[in-house]
Amino acid sequence: MSDEGVNQLDAFITAGTLLQAAREARGLSQREVADSLHLMPGYPAIIERDDYKALRHPAFARGYVKAYGKLVGVDEQRLLAAYDRLRAQEAAPAPKVARARPVQLQRTGLGMVIGLVLLVVLVAAVWWWQEVPQAGASAAGVPAGDSAPEQIAHDDFTTGER
Repeated sequence: MSDEGVNQLDAFITAGTLLQAAREARGLSQREVADSLHLMPGYPAIIERDDYKALRHPAFARGYVKAYGKLVGVDEQRLLAAYDRLRAQEAAPAPKVARARPVQLQRTGLGMVIGLVLLVVLVAAVWWWQEVPQAGASAAGVPAGDSAPEQIAHDDFTTGER
């Protein structure tokens, strides 16, 4: 088999399959591997499935793979190359297709119309509230700030005269 054939074969071999094959060749159980490496009991199975996102700390996955490989005697360079190749495939995101939306410079609608009508009603109410009391006092013939009727009544009572 040529070097090119080996490289193509390595492209299909993942770190998990390498580790599983080496573990089984040594006659170790996943529990023994977890105990030897001080990992949580399910971690060797997760690593052998290449499901690194399922680990509690995926950032440490490369270190877990490296330690696991040393324990079962797998070539470190080949193992980490397989791991890196798999992670590169996972990290390459699918290109996103952006949908073009028409530019909308001004948004008018029912909400805008209702808002403007309420604003006009509010301004009219404030204007009416300020104008009506002054107009009512002027219509009675009494200046708005004058307290003359009370003063006249008080004068009649004290002196009996106007």
